[in-house]
Amino acid sequence: MKPYNYVVYLLSVIFLGISGVYAQNNGRAVVSGKVSTSNGLPAAAVSVAVVGTRQGTTTDEQGRYRLELTEAGPVTLEVSAVGMARQRKTVTVSAGTPVEQDFTIDMTSAQLQEVLITQSRGYATLAPSPTLRLDEPLVEIPQNIQVVSPKALADQQVISMSDGLIRNVSGAVRLEHWGNLYTNISMRGTQIQALRNGFNVVTSYWGPLTEDMSFVDHIEFVKGPAGFLLSNGDPSGSYNVVTKKPTGETKGEASVTVGQYNLYRTAVDLDGKLSRNGKVLYRLNVSAQAKGSHRANESDNRYVVAPVIAYRPDDKTTITAEYTLQYARMSDVGSYYVFGPVNKGYAWLPQNFTMTPEGLDPTNITDQTFLLNVTRDLTPNWKVTAQGYYLRYSQKGTSMWPESEMTDDGKIIRGVDIWDAFSRSILGQAFVNGHFNTSGIQHRVLAGVDVGNKDYMADWLQSFALDTEDDPFDVYNPDLGRPANGYPVFDRETSLSERAEAAGGIQTQRYAGVYLQDELGFFENQLRLTLAGRYTWVKQSEWGEEAYQASHFTPRIGLSWSIDAHTSAYALYDQAFVP
Repeated sequence: MKPYNYVVYLLSVIFLGISGVYAQNNGRAVVSGKVSTSNGLPAAAVSVAVVGTRQGTTTDEQGRYRLELTEAGPVTLEVSAVGMARQRKTVTVSAGTPVEQDFTIDMTSAQLQEVLITQSRGYATLAPSPTLRLDEPLVEIPQNIQVVSPKALADQQVISMSDGLIRNVSGAVRLEHWGNLYTNISMRGTQIQALRNGFNVVTSYWGPLTEDMSFVDHIEFVKGPAGFLLSNGDPSGSYNVVTKKPTGETKGEASVTVGQYNLYRTAVDLDGKLSRNGKVLYRLNVSAQAKGSHRANESDNRYVVAPVIAYRPDDKTTITAEYTLQYARMSDVGSYYVFGPVNKGYAWLPQNFTMTPEGLDPTNITDQTFLLNVTRDLTPNWKVTAQGYYLRYSQKGTSMWPESEMTDDGKIIRGVDIWDAFSRSILGQAFVNGHFNTSGIQHRVLAGVDVGNKDYMADWLQSFALDTEDDPFDVYNPDLGRPANGYPVFDRETSLSERAEAAGGIQTQRYAGVYLQDELGFFENQLRLTLAGRYTWVKQSEWGEEAYQASHFTPRIGLSWSIDAHTSAYALYDQAFVP
């Protein structure tokens, strides 16, 4: 059986099994519903409790809640949040017959947001985004997940993924000289995988282009292997960039940032409705930036347009289309390594020292993505999500490397290597989240499939010496004017595919993965046992060599214990698959 057919077969078995479970009468009393604000928007992070018991929950991002009750009969539900009047409603529940009860709170979405910020001191996040696929509070997940919230990003005025972001995350460091070209973050010994809206968007060792913060809502860092998220990748972890989506509330924001080293930046964020009935929503982010550096002859200029359209034909379905265009024009590929004589040791040159000459052609990058997401609530307990992603990246530029060793008296010949690149990714996902009970045990089910087709090609074979042996660069007497050997002129008449093949700069990857997880909750979900597994098939090639393929099954076992509402302890066994 071919790998793709095998994956489809496994997925069919999973979904058939879920359908069988869904059809069962589990014998538990379930009440669910939606909490909305007075202006008709979902009320997230609002408490819903059963009066007179310890049973309760909080609403998710869509304002929905779900309670599994141990006894049938009349119960009183209470909805509460700081700064709002409590609401109570009495409903009668019976085993095996779900009951829906909605609430509308006397508070607008803006007022509720202010209350939540005050209550959580602004930066706490209770649940992961839907793109992480785990439909449960963060405190209950047996995984180290750290979220950099929208409030933290705004208050810190973070505009750079690489510099402004990692100071919020423990154990994260940035390596290499790519500057703000790529967010090459390392954690626990290796480079972590870069995801956008749940998709692994890394097409090579150097991608993708960092997201401009104008269209970023928040970032989720997942530390360690996470089978529920990654088909294949390094075990150190991953970060997931969640982009801004329409909220349904009409609002807008414009900002202007001025800073040192010729930083000038403006951004506009518009959010609202395209139809009077609120079924068609939009979000538009536009930004432009001119940015210098503490080092001479370095710049990072960016222009971004990111429109999003969401269509909600009914209360259970949301269709979202998102397009993002990023254009970057930067010196070299962000910055140039600094070299010094061996006998001087490390880091003896001043912080603003550079070897980059004036007059070099800049590197130009165009990064485009298109996302289509469909989410459907099948019942109050079951939800299905399907999404596709198309990414297209092109680069025309250079990277600087020395053409000779540094002499003891500080002489070196600087070099410029061509770096033209093109990458394309076509990615797809489909997954189901569900809840049910059997014999007093709560089940949280996640099942899904993840497929991808990635291609990357680059020409880095051509090089040019800026200096000559008679007139090398001198770190003790640096001349950043026109180089002694002039400026490079590379062959760009030959197609990139031919040049990349000659340079050995072609990489490809095809993969398919299927994942199934059941989280079993005991003692009213105070103790949780996660049993899961992923089968992954990968076929890839690199450096222009022959493609090879491999497949592997990776198990996942987790145990989590809720000490109180805000504290839990967990143990996890998981694996990562790197072909």
